[in-house]
Amino acid sequence: MKKTMAWIFVLLLFGSYTNLFSQPAEALPPVVKPLPPAEQQPMKVVDNTSSERKLTVEEILATPIPRYTPTRSQYILANSCVDFLRRFHYKAQSITPAISSQWFKEYLRLLDSQHILFLQSDIDEFISYETVLWMPDRRMVNLPFAFKVYARSLERLKERSQFVVDELKKPMDFTVKESIVLDRKDAQPPKTVEEQRDLWRKYLKNDLLQDLIDKEVDDAKIAAGKKKPPKEVKTEEEKLEEKARMYARGFMRRCEMEAGEVLEFFLSALCGVFDPHSSYMAPRTKEDFDIDMRLSLQGIGATLTTKDGYTTIVEVVPGGPADKDGRLKKDDRIIAVAQDGKEPVDVIEMPLNRVVSMIRGPKGTKVHLTVLEEGSRTGNIITIVRDEVKLTESEAKSEMRTIPIEGGKEAHVLIMHLPSFYCDFEGKYKRKPDYKSTTRDMLALLQKAESEGSLDGIIMDLRSNGGGALDEAISLAGLFVEDGAVVQVRNANGTIDKRYDKQSESHHYTQPLIVMVDRFSASASEIVAATLQDHKRALIVGDRITHGKGTVQNVFDLSRVISGRQLPNINKKEFGSIKMTIAKFYRINGGSTQVEGVKSDIAFESITDKMELGEARLPHVLPWDEIPAMNYKEYQDVEALLPTLKAASEKRCAENGEFQTYHKEIELYGKFHEIKELPLDLEGRRAFRKQQDEAEKIIKQFRRKSTKKNSRKTAKKDEDDEDEDNSNNDFILDETVNIMADYIREIRK
Repeated sequence: MKKTMAWIFVLLLFGSYTNLFSQPAEALPPVVKPLPPAEQQPMKVVDNTSSERKLTVEEILATPIPRYTPTRSQYILANSCVDFLRRFHYKAQSITPAISSQWFKEYLRLLDSQHILFLQSDIDEFISYETVLWMPDRRMVNLPFAFKVYARSLERLKERSQFVVDELKKPMDFTVKESIVLDRKDAQPPKTVEEQRDLWRKYLKNDLLQDLIDKEVDDAKIAAGKKKPPKEVKTEEEKLEEKARMYARGFMRRCEMEAGEVLEFFLSALCGVFDPHSSYMAPRTKEDFDIDMRLSLQGIGATLTTKDGYTTIVEVVPGGPADKDGRLKKDDRIIAVAQDGKEPVDVIEMPLNRVVSMIRGPKGTKVHLTVLEEGSRTGNIITIVRDEVKLTESEAKSEMRTIPIEGGKEAHVLIMHLPSFYCDFEGKYKRKPDYKSTTRDMLALLQKAESEGSLDGIIMDLRSNGGGALDEAISLAGLFVEDGAVVQVRNANGTIDKRYDKQSESHHYTQPLIVMVDRFSASASEIVAATLQDHKRALIVGDRITHGKGTVQNVFDLSRVISGRQLPNINKKEFGSIKMTIAKFYRINGGSTQVEGVKSDIAFESITDKMELGEARLPHVLPWDEIPAMNYKEYQDVEALLPTLKAASEKRCAENGEFQTYHKEIELYGKFHEIKELPLDLEGRRAFRKQQDEAEKIIKQFRRKSTKKNSRKTAKKDEDDEDEDNSNNDFILDETVNIMADYIREIRK
């Protein structure tokens, strides 16, 4: 049941982008990814023919707590971030004591979101800094505060890790009736050490109880022949040792963070006070951001995870360098990495993104991996030549459906799945003929479908599409609207930029169009859906409402800005970038999609209605408002068809067993979602687990059936799903196809 975040091998890519829409905050990765500096990480040369050696729990807990001292370049960086926010953010404002207070709270939240590390006495000690994180008289950020609080968090984390190690030596009583609050984000910090230790004990008990229940479930599956038994059976002592190491490693990895990464936490906390989509990105974080936009990287082509302190292969990407080499396999463990001509570096216990950073490199260069095969204790060296790897999971894809129409006639409907709005801006700027672009890929799919026969209708699936490049949203919408009016953008100074697609007349598709959305459709997705809805060019079908993100972000390379000051002896490569909201966008009818999103013309009841999703739920969110409408063309009165189309769809759904089952599952999930506490006794936990399994099954089926990311052609069966209904029928899409059939019939009358 426990899933571990997997990382794809990535390589050094750099670029600066403008007019970007970030994904909704729920979909975003953590702001900070711990990457220990070379001078802090013990770099050990390994004997590639011998067994590996892991640090003991005692050695891990002996990791010294770093004491950071702000450098001149860090002050320049922090002050520049403040300057940018004060001058160029959409909600530009001075860092007043009130803003400083919010910054203070946001930073503490990032470090201790569940209020289990810091004591109330810690908060009381820090409170004197609350209103002076920005010192206007000195025009300086209070960096010593940031490092002081982070060091205190490490002290508390070490205490917790040592507490857990000691508690694991004692028997745990699972008959005691007690519980733990699921979400403590609104709770008060513990007032005493005793209260704090009791929280730690409950969290540990919950962890052990979860393992115990997981084992019972696995044993039942093994006994029923639904799951293979593990290759290695660990003793109870080994399991407890592994648990102790897990907690100890958490402390060690936090200690391995560079000062610049602590600064990333601190400055992102400030950015988050201005709005939830602004953040500071350290150089390595920016690399991952760039890769997401390019859909390509240079590496070996493998998916990695951390398991028991080892960097482990989850999957080898088909067609990538590792796949072509053929020696690297799933579950192999990487214990050392060497650059060509250099000694191997031990990566056991090393944070995953540090390992990824070592494996990155330019196309054509070699990386030498010391690998332990599953079940082996002897390392073998595998040398792989780095090459470009395409990230195809976010590319536009399509499928063709043939649907019956009255009189024995048929209609051909193209279904286009678009997971994100991407663009290789550097490739576009350099006019590379094969640069990646959403509109180029979608246009190619449309032209291919036309060349293969008649095209009677188009369904554009934007479910779970969190956004991306604004220009791509504009050009994609322009494929379907002749006059090209797409969106309005209001800048911080109140200037309104009316955006048109200038190329719309060259590629204009007139077939009936349906756009599918859900609560995860955000930013650029909402622009496209809103534009086509306002033009009365398309029907919007799906969840009741989209995410509601109507803000525009720019990414500013701080090294370029700061270098203009001609400061000598400063390493400008360390400065990173700031992703900042600089505008809001508005529909062509004048209303904003901010907070309110786009409402579906034909909406289905959804499990997302029971989830805490949407822009309105985010902290420090910018409000909804409106501006004057643009002049734009309305194509056909699709609203006149809605009563007929909705009535037919409702009738089908009422008679469709899958929809009726789904409605019952939504109610069941809603009741489970209302549970606020976890039972910490075995009997109560077993009962809770049954509810949890049902809820997880519902979520898995929802994701599998209702999103294109796990379409019927690509869905894979998880071992944990062997006893579940693994039908991959996307009944939401099927009903949308039925709506399209009705749509085509109505306009042909």
